[in-house]
Amino acid sequence: MKVYSIGRDAACNIVIDDNSDVISRRHAILNVAPSGKMTIVDQSHNGTYVNGIRISSNVPVPVTRKDNISFAHVARLDWNQIPNTSGAIVRWSIIGVIAVLLVAGGAWGFFTWFGSEAPEEPVPVAVDSTELKNEQQRIAEQEKHIQDSIAKHVQDSIEKAQKEAAEKAATKKNVKKAEPKKDNAKEKAEPKKEEPKPTRVRG
Repeated sequence: MKVYSIGRDAACNIVIDDNSDVISRRHAILNVAPSGKMTIVDQSHNGTYVNGIRISSNVPVPVTRKDNISFAHVARLDWNQIPNTSGAIVRWSIIGVIAVLLVAGGAWGFFTWFGSEAPEEPVPVAVDSTELKNEQQRIAEQEKHIQDSIAKHVQDSIEKAQKEAAEKAATKKNVKKAEPKKDNAKEKAEPKKEEPKPTRVRG
C-alpha cells in the first residue's frame, strides 16, 4: 500500500503552501491500495472535507478520483499528483485478457489445423466362410490326431504291462513243473531193489 502525506511540512509527499497556518504541518494522509482503492485520514485541527462534508479525524474514509477533497477550505487535492494505479491495473488487466485470448486462439487453431483429419477407422477384413470352415476342420483334425496318439500310447503301455505280467507268470509255472521231473529222473537212475521172495518149505 502506498501512503501519501499531505500538509505544510516540506517532508510531506504533497506540500501545500499556506502562510496563514490554517493548513496543518501534517494535515491528512491518503492511502492507495494495490487494487486502486483509496482512503483518506484527517490529522488536522481545521478539518478535511470530502465533497463539502467534514470527515472525522483519524478515521479512514473511502474516496475516488472523482471526489472533491478540500483541506480546511483553503486548498484542494490535485489528483494529478497521485499516480493513477487503477488505470495501470485496468491496462494490465486488458493485456492479460488479450494474452489469454491469444493463447486460447492459438491452441484452438492448432487443434483445428492438426486435428481436423479424423482418424481412419479400421477396415473390417472379409473372411471367406469356406476358408473359416476348412481352418476349423483342420484344427479339429489336429486335436483328434493328438487325442488318438495319446490313447494309442496308453493302450500300448497297458498291453506291454499285461504281456510282461503274463511272461512272469509263465516263467514261474515252468519252474514249478520242472522240479518234479528231476525227482522222476533220479528214481529212474536208481535201480529198484527186488525184495527176496519168501521160500516155501515143503512138509
